Amino acid sequence: MLYPLNVDLTGRLVIVVGGGRVAERKVNGIFAADADVSVRVIAPELTELLWELADSGRIEWRRDHYARTMLEGAFLVYAATNSPTVNAAVAAEAKERDILVNVIDDPAASSFQIPSSVRRDAVLLTVSTGGGSPALSRAIRMELEQLYPPSFGIWLERVAHLRSEMRARLPDSEERTAFWRMALYPHILNMVRDGELEKAEVELRNAALDIGAKSSNRSG
Repeated sequence: MLYPLNVDLTGRLVIVVGGGRVAERKVNGIFAADADVSVRVIAPELTELLWELADSGRIEWRRDHYARTMLEGAFLVYAATNSPTVNAAVAAEAKERDILVNVIDDPAASSFQIPSSVRRDAVLLTVSTGGGSPALSRAIRMELEQLYPPSFGIWLERVAHLRSEMRARLPDSEERTAFWRMALYPHILNMVRDGELEKAEVELRNAALDIGAKSSNRSG
C-alpha cells in the first residue's frame, strides 16, 4: 500500500532521464505544481516541446546519454527512457543516493508513484491504483473532472476571502462551524459546479447574517 503525500518542490532539483513523450508529460506535471523548481533533462534528443522549454531556459538540458553520477543533487528522479536497462540503472543509482525515483511502467522498481490528478488552481484531487490499473485511474480522473469543474478553483479563492471576513463577523467558534457546514451544503456546491459563484456567495453571506442574528437573539 502506498502512503499519500503532497510534496513541495520549491527550491528542489528534479531530474528527468529521457527526452520523449513520456518525459514530456513528466515535465509538464512538475510545472503544473507552479513551484519554483529546477528541472534537468538528461537525453541526447528532445521532443519539440521539451526543446522549446530548454531553448527558453525553463529547463536545463544535459545533451547526453545517462551515465552514473549524473543524479547527484537531485530531490526526485524520473527514469523515463525507452530502455529498461537504462531505467534500471537510473533506479539503482537513485536508491543508492536515497533519492526518490519513479520508473515508467515499473511500479516495483519505483519508490513513488504519480497518481492521476485533477487540478483546479489550489484544489488538487488525486486517484491512484498503486500501479495496478492506470486505465481505472484515468477513468476515475475523468469523472472527477466533470464533478469538479474549474469553477471550484475560483470558488476556493472567494472562500478564502470570506473566511477572513467571517472571523470578525462570527467571533464564536460554534458560529463559524455552523457557517462552514452550510458552505458545504449540496445546493451551494451545485451552484459552484454550475458556475453561479456570485449566487453561491450571496447565499453564504445571507447565512452568516442569519447565524449572527440567531446568536444575538440567544444572548439577548
